Amino acid sequence: MKSFTHRQLGAQILQARLGDAVELFYCSPLADRFQGPARGGLPVLFPQFAEYGRLVKHGFARDMDWTLLEHGANASCERLHYVLEVAQGEYPGWPHAARLELKAQATADAVEFTLTVLNTGPNEFSFTGGLHSYFAVDDLLATQVLGLQGLKASDRYRPEFKRQDEPALSLPDSIFERLYDGGSEVELVCGQKRLRLSASGFDQWMVWNPGRDGAQALKDLPDEDWRQFLCVEPVIVSRPVRLAPGEKFTGRLRVALA
Repeated sequence: MKSFTHRQLGAQILQARLGDAVELFYCSPLADRFQGPARGGLPVLFPQFAEYGRLVKHGFARDMDWTLLEHGANASCERLHYVLEVAQGEYPGWPHAARLELKAQATADAVEFTLTVLNTGPNEFSFTGGLHSYFAVDDLLATQVLGLQGLKASDRYRPEFKRQDEPALSLPDSIFERLYDGGSEVELVCGQKRLRLSASGFDQWMVWNPGRDGAQALKDLPDEDWRQFLCVEPVIVSRPVRLAPGEKFTGRLRVALA
């Protein structure tokens, strides 16, 4: 069984397969032309989500080389395990120490990703972040997300939007960025493909796509590839996690066929 394509930089999983046929993630064909995180797959965001803080956008973990501890498979299961040790004061603007681990496990029925953060330093710290999952879709404009109805939300481009009243979220051809509060399980539906996304530890979902015009401003994304993915991300944004020395956070994302 072979499900994962990955790389050491950022412990980024570029592709994961569900069973023998369903490819979960989009990854830009231009990614190899640029340094830094690839546009797609599953980047790890830590210790800051997007621009919500004073650090570089999405934090530094995705720009650091992690250590691969395990990558093994048998006929029924594949496992992947990366670790990142951040020494106190190693990164400017973040004077703390932490041990991050990313584990992934694929079976015939589901793929599960687990991010743990352990405070290994002498002082308490707080963080935001998540798993920036780029799910592959056949056509964004024929894609819906179910399970968000009734959730409070904030929309970067529609400040008046406060709550998801419709049972299904359909995507426009313009840039879209909406943060949903709560909801442990959602479904991503595109044609015959239905994925059930279950999260724990993370307490919000970010739904994002650059849209037609936004894609043209991204050098590492072909102009028309905005229609081939939707980011549905389990995240922590509004309520940062606080860890005392020795405390650990665990966040999980499970993906299965609905």
